[in-house]
Amino acid sequence: METLILKAFMEGTHLAVYASIKPGSHHRLRLDKESWFLVSNVIAITEYMIQATEYGERVRRGDRAIGDIEIGKLIARALREAYRWCSRRVYPSLVIPILLYSLAISHSNTESIIRDAGKLRRSLDLVLSINKWREIKQIIDTLRGVNRNDMYKHLVASGISHLAGVEGAVTLNELFTVLGSKWPGFISVDTREYRVVVYVKKLLEYYKRYNDAENAVVALYLDMIQAKMPGWARKYVEEAFRDNLMHSRSGAKRLFELDNMFRKQGISYNEYSELLAIITSLAVYEGMRI
Repeated sequence: METLILKAFMEGTHLAVYASIKPGSHHRLRLDKESWFLVSNVIAITEYMIQATEYGERVRRGDRAIGDIEIGKLIARALREAYRWCSRRVYPSLVIPILLYSLAISHSNTESIIRDAGKLRRSLDLVLSINKWREIKQIIDTLRGVNRNDMYKHLVASGISHLAGVEGAVTLNELFTVLGSKWPGFISVDTREYRVVVYVKKLLEYYKRYNDAENAVVALYLDMIQAKMPGWARKYVEEAFRDNLMHSRSGAKRLFELDNMFRKQGISYNEYSELLAIITSLAVYEGMRI
C-alpha cells in the first residue's frame, strides 16, 4: 500500500500540473518555475509520506492511539524539507493534504476511494479531531518559518491564536477549514460535504468518456473554475467541450485562445492547482492511468 500511495501522489501531481491546456493555470505549454516547485514539493516530502502511512498502519493495528501520533511534528518537518528543496517555495495546501490522505488511506486500509469513501472519511475525521495545541502550534509556527506569512496572518486574523489553543478550542479540522476559505487545496480534507469524492467520480467519468487521463484533467479543471470565469469566457469553454477539448485541433485552439486572453488580462486560477493535484492523485490511486 505504501508504494501505491507514493506512486499515486507523484503521478497525480505531475499529471495535474502539466496537463494541457488549462486556461489561466499551469500546463506544459506554459512552463514556469512554479510548476516545477509544485511537483518538487511532492518529491521533497517522500520520506514523510512513508512515515504518515506507517502512522496509519500502527493505529489500525492498535499499536498506537490516534492521539499519540505526532502529526503536527510530521507536517512541520515535511514543510521545512520542502522549503529546503524548493528554493523556499512551499505549498502547504498540497503538502498537508497529501500527508493526511497518506495516513488516512493507510489507517482505513482503503482500496477504493469511491467504494470505501465512508471508511476513508471516518479515518480523516479521526485525524482531524486532534486538538493538542502542541501539535497545532507546530504547524502554525512552521507556516511562518517557511515563508508562508500569508497563511499565518490569515489564521491569526481568523481567531486561531495561542489563547484559543490553550483553551482547547482548536482542532486540526478547524485549522484547515480556516485555511480552506482562501486556499482551495484544503477543501480536499473538508469532510462535511466531502466534495473531493464527488470530484474524483467526475474525473473518472471524464476519463471513461475520453479514454485519456490528460483530457479528463483538463475537463475537470474547467468544471472547477467555471463559476469563477467571466461571462465572456464561457462560450470558449462550451465550444472546446463540444469539440472534445484537446482531442481535436479546434478544441485545443479554443483553449489556447482562452489561455492567452486570461494571461493578457492577468486572470489566474493557479490557486486551484493543489486541489486538482489531490483529486487527480486520488483518481490515480482509484485506477486511472496516465
